Amino acid sequence: MYGNKLSWAVEQFPVEHTYEKAIGGYWMRGGNASNNCTVLSNLGVKVEFFGMLSSLCVFQVLIDDLKARGIIIENCPTCDQDAPFASVILTKSTKTRNIVICNSDFPDVGIEDFRKLDLSQYGWIHMRVLHFKNTLAMVKELTAYNAARREKIVLSLEFDNSLEEMWPLMDYCDYAIFSKQLAQPNGWVSLEDACLQLDERLRMRWGLNLKRPYVVVLWGAEGAGFLDLDGNYTHVKAHKPKRIVDALGAGDTFVGAFIYALYIRERSLPVAVDFGNRMASYKCTKNGYDHIANILLPPIL
Repeated sequence: MYGNKLSWAVEQFPVEHTYEKAIGGYWMRGGNASNNCTVLSNLGVKVEFFGMLSSLCVFQVLIDDLKARGIIIENCPTCDQDAPFASVILTKSTKTRNIVICNSDFPDVGIEDFRKLDLSQYGWIHMRVLHFKNTLAMVKELTAYNAARREKIVLSLEFDNSLEEMWPLMDYCDYAIFSKQLAQPNGWVSLEDACLQLDERLRMRWGLNLKRPYVVVLWGAEGAGFLDLDGNYTHVKAHKPKRIVDALGAGDTFVGAFIYALYIRERSLPVAVDFGNRMASYKCTKNGYDHIANILLPPIL
């Protein structure tokens, strides 16, 4: 999904029926998949965004921004509906963030759109799990394609909605990424507890040729934990930024950086998770994502 985001910084959260002047504000393209692509593109990766685009002229600026960054969008279907958008209020006094999202039933890409893709062009596909039936149809299509070729397309899935409903998708992915926001509905009391509960649930599955993915759980300021294919748990500490300017999109930055380290740089899983943590932290030091590639530059002596 993609859309646009308006962020406003204020000294204190507005009181009802009052006028509050913003300290500052900015506009940018947003959405999880859109942000993942921006991060990968800034790191020099040839990347494609696959999602529904709005054909309305007022949203042409979003398409222009994708193209300007070299993000491929040639296979995206279009519709004549308003693109999703979000308003974000960053409150300085309480260091909190409030987000108001307007989706307006904007359509997602479906299996018929997915079948039009030339899968031979891809090495890694990442999906955020939003709608079970839609995602299941696409991952089954990808699984059937992989079964007939020697070099497989790597599939990573990001879970941050209704784990109970989405759980069967675990049978198809190579990497499963989970968000801390799933903690309360699933009774996870800590990062380690989340990983251990996921491991137990994976071990309880029954069936032939079940595929076990690597599992990564993001836990905000506590960093991330991961499980290898044998269920061994490892905690990777977060890297605290010197100054937090904009934390919105830190998780999307982790995902993009994690894929970059694993797939492009061919690093190990622990190194990739640590790199994702470092990049997520570095992203928070400035607005947006255009500065993140600077972390790869040698220090100026």
